Amino acid sequence: MLKNMVSRERKTTIEFLLAFDDGHNNGFAFPCDGEGNVKNISPEGVENLAWCKEHPEAFVRYGEVIRIRQTYTEPARGTCECGEQVVLEEQYYGACECPKCGRWYSLFGQAILPPDMWEEELEEDW
Repeated sequence: MLKNMVSRERKTTIEFLLAFDDGHNNGFAFPCDGEGNVKNISPEGVENLAWCKEHPEAFVRYGEVIRIRQTYTEPARGTCECGEQVVLEEQYYGACECPKCGRWYSLFGQAILPPDMWEEELEEDW
């Protein structure tokens, strides 16, 4: 059994973009805060933002702050006997392998035999 198990968790991120586009999402969008203050952009991004502000006639949507909300599930994880962190994501028929030592675990964190030791189901005639 994996140690220090952490259950899967749903997480939500919210990001904002300052948009300059033709109304069909063709144009520019820059990362910003909720008030439209641009942050963390490259020197090329600074040049593009300056161009956008100088040419409002080129855009249907000019300087609009767009809010993007994304929800995702962080997978469960735990520590293998070898000390390596194992993320419980399906790699093979509901099982996953420790990337360091090769031990196999079910998606519930229970140690299981490696797939090459699993018995194949025999197809029977009905």
